[in-house]
Amino acid sequence: MSNITDALYSAFQKNLEAVNGSCVRVSKAGLGKAVADIFQGAGVRDACLAETPLLREAGVADALRAAGIEVFSDHIRLHQETVRGGVSENQYAIAELGTLVQAHDGVDERIAATASEFYVGVVRGSAVVEQYDDMFDLLCGLPELPNFVGFMTGPSRTADIECVTTVGVHGPIQLAAVVVDDE
Repeated sequence: MSNITDALYSAFQKNLEAVNGSCVRVSKAGLGKAVADIFQGAGVRDACLAETPLLREAGVADALRAAGIEVFSDHIRLHQETVRGGVSENQYAIAELGTLVQAHDGVDERIAATASEFYVGVVRGSAVVEQYDDMFDLLCGLPELPNFVGFMTGPSRTADIECVTTVGVHGPIQLAAVVVDDE
């Protein structure tokens, strides 16, 4: 059973979609297929995968390969410039903003999230908090702060001095979140 309420998920989904991201909610058993479907729908044929126990148990790499998507999970740095897709697990999410939060010591997760053209961020339903302030309360309560904490709210956007918006300069052009119901 999920630890995320329907209302909290709906708020997260609505706010992520408001910044041009997309979102689906699945069981752990459906995670691999969901990621493969997202990439297939976008024409992504290769992806860097920063494996975690959740992604491994859900068979994400196998599902991607079965869908004809080439998977790189070793030496992600060597493949980042040529691979279109990236997948990693996010430790938290903020419903109020539609934001994915990475809080860890690993580098591969960051590369998969920021160097790919299309990023799929996976987050457990129980790790979605309601408000921005809740996230900081949670981080402050950790026994030790990780080496990296990053917030991703939708695809990367930036603008020059003439206010010309460009997408994908400092991160992915497309972003999808997959919220996994806790069992």
